[in-house]
Amino acid sequence: MLRSSFALVFALAVLPCNDSRTSQSDPFIVGTLVSGLDTPWDLAWGPDGMIWVSERGGRISRVDPASGTRSTAGTVSVYESGEGGLMGIAFHPDFAREPFLYAMHTYSSNRGANNKLVRMRWDGRALGAVETLLDEIPGGGIHNGSRIAVGPDRMLYVTTGDAGSSGLAQDRASLAGKVLRLTLDGKPAPDNPFGNATWSYGHRNGQGLVFHPSGTLYETEQGPSDNDEVNIIRRGANYGWPDVRGTEPIAAWTPTIAICGADLYLSDKIHGWRNSLLATSLKGSTLYRLALSPDGSRITSREPFLADRYGRLRDVLVAPNGDVFVATSNRDGRGSPAREDDRILRLTAR
Repeated sequence: MLRSSFALVFALAVLPCNDSRTSQSDPFIVGTLVSGLDTPWDLAWGPDGMIWVSERGGRISRVDPASGTRSTAGTVSVYESGEGGLMGIAFHPDFAREPFLYAMHTYSSNRGANNKLVRMRWDGRALGAVETLLDEIPGGGIHNGSRIAVGPDRMLYVTTGDAGSSGLAQDRASLAGKVLRLTLDGKPAPDNPFGNATWSYGHRNGQGLVFHPSGTLYETEQGPSDNDEVNIIRRGANYGWPDVRGTEPIAAWTPTIAICGADLYLSDKIHGWRNSLLATSLKGSTLYRLALSPDGSRITSREPFLADRYGRLRDVLVAPNGDVFVATSNRDGRGSPAREDDRILRLTAR
């Protein structure tokens, strides 16, 4: 269904409150920052100190991390079908001078569902007109990706799914099943390995993408019924889907948990969490802390949190002060929404 406006107005929590489901063994306290969202997809810490949220139906919100007050920054006309809709968002690295927000979303074409990369200018009050940077990325009811990260090289890195056509992931000329590397204007980066937008290939459905300050790029990827993965993304590497043979992941789950959003925890605020990769899971309904080796090349242990307490968990965001925000995804057609869903949880150190 094409959504260009929203008929429903959701009641939003104004003040975060602690949740009685916090476990005494957790090194944090859980509170609800904001509720009444419709399938939040990506959480991004804005240059304005606000949490920017993409919702799958096309709304982009700004949420005050102190009070939970939500305001609408803009909307995008999207084709929300199956797993498609508004997905990843990211900011221009020189936002003060170039106040662009990037986004990936699904749209309907005469050949079915496709995905596109767009950008919008923020004027301090609202997002402006949508400018298409890259379109005709294969899409479908499943496996659309898609996260965006800005690298230390000032390039855009974008995950794309195989759109349900697994063979596209091995076709280096196709935009499906890839990590793309693009300029800030959405063009293929000039020194990419194959002379096009492809940076790495053989991906099934990349759902999380985050850079370590060292430059290491981590990706979380959903497998079929086995081998959900955490990968380190390298230039020109083949990650194997659907042929299995490829660059080895640094972590895997069998049976799958529907691994999803990811962020790095580099603070001392929550005891013992420094130098960890945090990842959410949809089917697994769990937040995972994956302890990294000092050089970041290995995962040395994994620890589950929030298991089965809040349903499907779509994304995780680490704030500069060390608080952690987690978005639920119980209104995505596969969950069982509670009265407050969907919501953003805040995890604060004890």
